[in-house]
Amino acid sequence: MTYEGGKPTIGLGAMEREAHAWVRRLTSGDATVEDAEAFQLWRQQSAAHAIAFAKASKLWETVGKAGHNLRYDPASLGVLLDGEAKRVMTRRLVLGGGFATAAAAVGAVTLRPPLELWPSWSELAADYRTGTGEQRKVALSDNVSINLDTRTSIALRPDHGDTSRIELITGQASIATAPQLSRPVTVIASSGQTVATQASFDVRYLGAEVRVTCLGGEVRVEHQGNARTVRERQQIAYDERRMSDIVAIDPAVEAAWQEGLLIFRYTPLPKVVEEVNRYRSGRIFIVNAELNGHLINGRFHIDRIDEVLLQLEQAFGVKAKTLPGGIVLLS
Repeated sequence: MTYEGGKPTIGLGAMEREAHAWVRRLTSGDATVEDAEAFQLWRQQSAAHAIAFAKASKLWETVGKAGHNLRYDPASLGVLLDGEAKRVMTRRLVLGGGFATAAAAVGAVTLRPPLELWPSWSELAADYRTGTGEQRKVALSDNVSINLDTRTSIALRPDHGDTSRIELITGQASIATAPQLSRPVTVIASSGQTVATQASFDVRYLGAEVRVTCLGGEVRVEHQGNARTVRERQQIAYDERRMSDIVAIDPAVEAAWQEGLLIFRYTPLPKVVEEVNRYRSGRIFIVNAELNGHLINGRFHIDRIDEVLLQLEQAFGVKAKTLPGGIVLLS
């Protein structure tokens, strides 16, 4: 470790510096098709290049929105990497041995996959899980059924008293209870939980936010000592810090995914791309920041999700550049 300006830093090799430069470039909103092609060539040079980019991407996601303003100066980056190194070292001490050391180093990359390019360990260990573009119905009992959306993982947890418990690890799930259900069902997601006895409701856990939508009956959403009742055609959201106000929703839009549809109503293009990316392999990137102001209306079939790209090209004159691996650049 070295010190610069009185702050601890970790010396980055040339490859690591290049990886952080690529993350900064690709998330800047100014990346070009040529940049993306050059990045693919850089990343494919070796497995070490791919791992370096994965680590840099993970750090960027850990920083979150503040990462857009991070200048990657050695002092700031060194402090963040120092914390990450300490976390990995702690993991090494717990596991022990040479294999553990390697596993810990890989774990730093795979615990929370960069840009969601592969499932996390917790997802792979789920009781039920769907892949990209897959939807699945699960009957937990005669009285409780669950509809899993794409890239969704749930785990069955031990009952607590007379309550059945399900954990939504990631993704989106719709839960329906039969009218005669007498024991509550609890869906745990992040720092809160949703309790229902006779209801139909949707829980979505993507990124840091959990969104609970009541489609029938009513549910109780509990979060850090607070509890609110959400009724039919209402929605609430929470994250690690706070719970939002209850808002009214259009169930036809919110539940459209269960009918194999995505419905957008005056939705900003970045939000549309974010949603579409969940249902297709690879990833769509907006490389022209001027496109971010476009508002999208439309109904799209999930099993024909790339029709969204066709409409963007026809309606807005957007150019879609397709690269290997399902990567699409919008400019």
